[in-house]
Amino acid sequence: MIVLKNATIFRGAGTPPESGATIVVKGDRIESAGAYTGIPDGADIIIDLKGRFVLPGFIDAHVHFGGTEGFDRASVGDRFETYDYLNSRTEALKWGITAVRSAGDFTPGIFEFRDEAAPGHFVSPRIVAAGKMIQARGGHPLDTVFGGNEKIAAGAAVLVDDETDIDEEVRLLADAGADWIKTFISDINKLDYPASVPRIPPEKIKQIVNAAHKYGKPCMVHVDNVTQLREAAQAGADSIEHIVSTGATETEFDDDLIQFLVDKRTFVVPTVFSIFAHENPNGARPLVYEKLIQQVNKLVSAGVNIGVGTDASIPFVPIGVSLHEELAQLVKCGMTPAAAIAAATSGNARLLLCQDELGSISPGFFADLVVVDGDPTSDIGNTKNIRLVILNGRIVVDGIASGL
Repeated sequence: MIVLKNATIFRGAGTPPESGATIVVKGDRIESAGAYTGIPDGADIIIDLKGRFVLPGFIDAHVHFGGTEGFDRASVGDRFETYDYLNSRTEALKWGITAVRSAGDFTPGIFEFRDEAAPGHFVSPRIVAAGKMIQARGGHPLDTVFGGNEKIAAGAAVLVDDETDIDEEVRLLADAGADWIKTFISDINKLDYPASVPRIPPEKIKQIVNAAHKYGKPCMVHVDNVTQLREAAQAGADSIEHIVSTGATETEFDDDLIQFLVDKRTFVVPTVFSIFAHENPNGARPLVYEKLIQQVNKLVSAGVNIGVGTDASIPFVPIGVSLHEELAQLVKCGMTPAAAIAAATSGNARLLLCQDELGSISPGFFADLVVVDGDPTSDIGNTKNIRLVILNGRIVVDGIASGL
């Protein structure tokens, strides 16, 4: 049993911080959280937080767990190349990320690791995984940023052409253990702009989404511009990734599309920081970052479900710290700090369909907790001041005992 006393807790969406609170963790769950009622018998660890803030563990809704921000290997690696995703899991936990959605990684490795990590064989964030990415043959990302890498083609991609049996490919992914189905609407060649690449046509995107739902899986769709986002939404995508990418020329939402997203309760994961990190003022591609800020502001104001994802680990977007950069970007897009934190915790838990166990400091929920110095609901930068991380009721990052 772990007892955190003299805490200020932020439970999640719609609740103000509560000071002078005590959190009791028993096993892997939160037993109680609220006003101080004394220290229960049998406590093994008692920590006086001296008023520090306790948040639910952060969730990053868009990562590539086998990816790398560097250029020392291919952009996505399997378990062997990544030492069982060692950098990704240690950096994520260091920055308070206790759950991730893998938006494309090697199979079956990512599923095997997810299943081994869940009971605690590895110290790792919880993983929800899509596995192989469904993309057009000759298109993005295999034949753009992955350079046609044959190993990635075999282990992390499903290539679609006119002859592809969509239903069968989605069934195979579902049977292999995919939690989500991931596909792409993309024709920008980011490495050879303004050249274009093949993309999956609209009727096959609809087939992919329908097949995912047929086999009980939600579907996430990568898009590069607002026109493609409309197509994904109309196809029934459960979450839409990126909104506009560098090089996009169609960037303006209209009111009807925004209302459609609200009515359908579609999640949009704008990955603002990754777009910012890849803008090159001296490059050939049109700059979109400032336009993206304006468009996300429209979505926030209208009440569209905003998921918090980073696209880590890709070049220039390191896993862990980029989640906090994304929170700062969302505040720039019009969210309050409290709303941004709620989006990255209870909101992302809804997106991952784990809202009954993750994303809130409430009895019965998993004890995934982050302790920070300073009030992050008044200054979003304080989310970086991490002092303690608890995962599954175990302390995995301890900056209090070490005096950090």
